[in-house]
Amino acid sequence: MIAGHDNLIKIFKRLAKNNELSHGYIFFGETKVGKYTFAKYLANFLEYGNFEEPASILTETLFVTPKPLKSENSIGIDAVREIKRFLYSKPVVSLRRVVIIDNAHNLTSQAQNAILKIAEEPPARGLLILILPNPEAVLGTLQSRFQKIYFPRASKQLVQDFLIKEMKVEAKEASALANLSFGRIGRAKEMLLNDEWSRIFKEVTKFMKSANGRGGALKKIVESENRDKLNLFAQELIACLSEDAEKNYITLGAILKRLTFMSQFNVNKRLQLEAGILWNI
Repeated sequence: MIAGHDNLIKIFKRLAKNNELSHGYIFFGETKVGKYTFAKYLANFLEYGNFEEPASILTETLFVTPKPLKSENSIGIDAVREIKRFLYSKPVVSLRRVVIIDNAHNLTSQAQNAILKIAEEPPARGLLILILPNPEAVLGTLQSRFQKIYFPRASKQLVQDFLIKEMKVEAKEASALANLSFGRIGRAKEMLLNDEWSRIFKEVTKFMKSANGRGGALKKIVESENRDKLNLFAQELIACLSEDAEKNYITLGAILKRLTFMSQFNVNKRLQLEAGILWNI
């Protein structure tokens, strides 16, 4: 279920029914606010007529996520070749053939230029959706070829109601989770269901409070070579800093820049994170 984006649902349903969808969109906003879920529901609507979690395999949709490349998560040129082949094939049962690129800020420079060529001459019945935190993470020329759709946070009350009604959480626990969710329902669900999150949350909290130990903490996380833990730590750190985005905007921009750089090139992760975090906090 999607909560907090009712207006966008109405708009995209109308665009689809009137055959007025653009060839491409950039869905952007903070992590865990529903961008990917919305894209998946939209694809299901185009194929089956229901704006909800797909009950069957979406044969007209291609999901693209970062793949390991030189120990980093990247989306390279081979993935774009598959995207092009898929998009230029005519749909059979859907209004459009849809490609959803999650974490599109991990597209390599070469891949971004290849996506740009597709966007310059888009297939008549293709739809390309890039999902990323900030449009500035991709080439300006690529941004200009896509319509940008911002996904905002939800209210605390909406998150709390979602947890109570959809996740069957008791009111007291739902209120506590809603406070920590920062208006992101996906984050609230992860806090509820992911035991790893609790441990990472404690590490980030300790990291923020202990200025003298930050270098050692970063080194430990990077040297663990656990990419999932590193990504989760970075996401949680960004979430904590976003609680006061006006105060921390320089640090947030630096971290996002370094994470994007790390995804595209084989660089020293510890040094990049230190440059993005330690020098700006």
